[in-house]
Amino acid sequence: MGISPKLEDRLREYGLFVRGVTRLSDAEIEYYSCDPSNLQLALIGNIGSSYWAHFSQSEEFKDGAAHPLDRWSRRVAETIAKPLSLQALYPFDGPPYYPFQQWARRAESLEQSPIGVMIHPQFGLWHSYRFALLGTGFEVETAGICSTSGGDSPRASPCLDCASKPCLHSCPVAAFDVAGYAVERCFDYLQQTPQAECHQQGCLARNACPIAPKLSYVAAQGRFHLRAFLQAQQARSGA
Repeated sequence: MGISPKLEDRLREYGLFVRGVTRLSDAEIEYYSCDPSNLQLALIGNIGSSYWAHFSQSEEFKDGAAHPLDRWSRRVAETIAKPLSLQALYPFDGPPYYPFQQWARRAESLEQSPIGVMIHPQFGLWHSYRFALLGTGFEVETAGICSTSGGDSPRASPCLDCASKPCLHSCPVAAFDVAGYAVERCFDYLQQTPQAECHQQGCLARNACPIAPKLSYVAAQGRFHLRAFLQAQQARSGA
C-alpha cells in the first residue's frame, strides 16, 4: 500500500507534497506521547514556492496577526488529517519540539549546508517542512515524490562538489562562515540598513547556492521570510 491518492490530491490543493516517510522508534512514541498504533510518519512540505499562491491568498496571511504561516499550516493539516484519521505534528509546537530535521534526514537524502539550511540534491535549499502526518499504511519505500528507504542508502551532499562555496561569500556582512551563522550580525545589519538588497531579494547567501536555482523562492516569499526573521529577532531582543 502506497501513499493514499486522496492524501496526495488534498495536499496538492495547497501546494504541498509528501516529502518522505520514516518510522517512529518506540522511544520516540513514548517521549512524544504518540499513539503507539501509529508507527509511520509522512513529512509534508513545499518545493520551491509551491505553497505561496495558496498561502498568500489566505485569511492567515491577510489578517495581520502573528505567525501567519504556522497558523495556515495548522489549519491545512487539521483539514486534511481529520477525515483520514491521521494525527498532525508541527515543527513549531513545543517545548519539547519535534525533531523534524532528524526525521527528514531519515526520510530523505538531506545534509546540512555550509549556511545551516538542510540541502536536498534535487531541490537545493528551496524546500521546507510544514507539518507531519502520523498514521499507518504509508509505504516507506515510495514516499510521494521521493524515493527513499528511510535513510539507509548512501548519501552525498552536493556541497562536497561545490568548490567555490558562494553561499559563504555572498553575505554583505559575512554572517556565514565555517564557524556557523552570526545571527546578531545579520540582524543588526538588516535593522540598520533598510536599503540593503536582502530586504528585496531575501537572504543573499541562500540565493547564491547553485543547486536548483529555478526553484528559488519568488521575491514576495523571500521578503516574507526575511520579515518573519526580523520579527522573531525583535521579539527575542525585546526591541
